[in-house]
Amino acid sequence: MPSLQLWIPFAAATLAFACMPGPAILYMTAQTVALGRRAGLIAAFGVHIGCYVHILAAAIGLTSLIEQAPMLFAAIKLAGAAYLVWLGLSMFMGWASRQAKPPALLPKPCATASSSRSSIRRPPCSS
Repeated sequence: MPSLQLWIPFAAATLAFACMPGPAILYMTAQTVALGRRAGLIAAFGVHIGCYVHILAAAIGLTSLIEQAPMLFAAIKLAGAAYLVWLGLSMFMGWASRQAKPPALLPKPCATASSSRSSIRRPPCSS
């Protein structure tokens, strides 16, 4: 069994990593801040559904099946890469179409709140 001198730094490092937000938390926070509470809840629901898919795959043995079939694993990786390329192109095309709009059609910038108290009572941007 490891000594106490090894357990203390290990516990400190584990605690530090446990307190760090991961990409899922950052995604949910960004959705909530940018689009509101409902969008944040939908993002949280989607993240949890994704976790449950992974848990279900492990529970029924798909993980070991994919591990034993290198061609299947390669196909899944290629499908994932194609999906990421499609997402990137979709985002770029959306950005390009927003850049082509005349200035009159662009959304107006948000007004700044006069005080922190008023920004709590009403949001500085309303759509």
